[in-house]
This record gives sequence, C-alpha cells and structure tokens, in this order.
Amino acid sequence: MKSTGTCGPAPQRGFTLIELMIVVVIIGILAALAIPAYQDYVAKAKVGVAIGEAAAGKTGIDTELVLKPNLPAADVMEASKLRTTTSNCTFTTAEATAGVTNLICTIIGGPSSVDGKKVTWARSGEGAWTCTTEVLKKHAGVACTGV
Repeated sequence: MKSTGTCGPAPQRGFTLIELMIVVVIIGILAALAIPAYQDYVAKAKVGVAIGEAAAGKTGIDTELVLKPNLPAADVMEASKLRTTTSNCTFTTAEATAGVTNLICTIIGGPSSVDGKKVTWARSGEGAWTCTTEVLKKHAGVACTGV
C-alpha cells in the first residue's frame, strides 16, 4: 500500500453555505441602515439647492420694488432674473402690492419626501424676507422653516 504523505482529512477550501449566508445577512443589515440615511442626505441637498436658487432672485426683486412697489406677478418674476424652470425648481411669483410679494420654488425631482414640495421666500412691505417650506424640518435646515 502506498502512502500519500498526508494525515487526516484534506484542508478545507472555499466557504461553507452558512458563512456565505452570514455575509449576506450582514450586508443586508448595513444596507437597511444606510439607504434611509442616504435618502435623507439627498433630500437635504435638494432642499438646500432650492433655497439657494430662490434666494438668488431676492436682490433683483428688491431693486425693482424700491422703484415700483406695485408690480404684476410677471414683472416680479422678470425682476428676479431667474429662469422659470431650472433642473431643481419651477419658479413662480405673486403680484407685488405695497412691496409685499413672494418667490416660490416648486422642487423638481429628488426623493419623494421633497419632490413637488414648495420653498417660499416671502417679502414684507419693509423689505424683510422670510423662508418657509412644505418639507420636513429635518430636511429644511436652519435657513428655512419646515413643517
């Protein structure tokens, strides 16, 4: 009888089914935690961009309302120097009466928690601007008041 030179069973090669299942479960748990956090991050970024884009139109509106405090909505929109639609927002304005008006961004795209929601910059007759939004407060940040 010939000897093969090895004692005992052959060394294990590869992974067992249970080891692979454990890895899949760990990856599933990590994904379950990471996906909602990522969605919140994307929503915050989308709202932040919407707030910033709308805020860019305030200066032009202020300049025009100092000269003419009563303007139709189309003239308020023109004064903002914003395009009516960007990749992030659809902009609308309200008629200005005694310097009071608003600039509204309806968010385009993003997670369902922010898609189609509005960010509104409202101007008082004294020229003070306030920001409100329909999105959750955790997505609005400190620049805007959310629900």
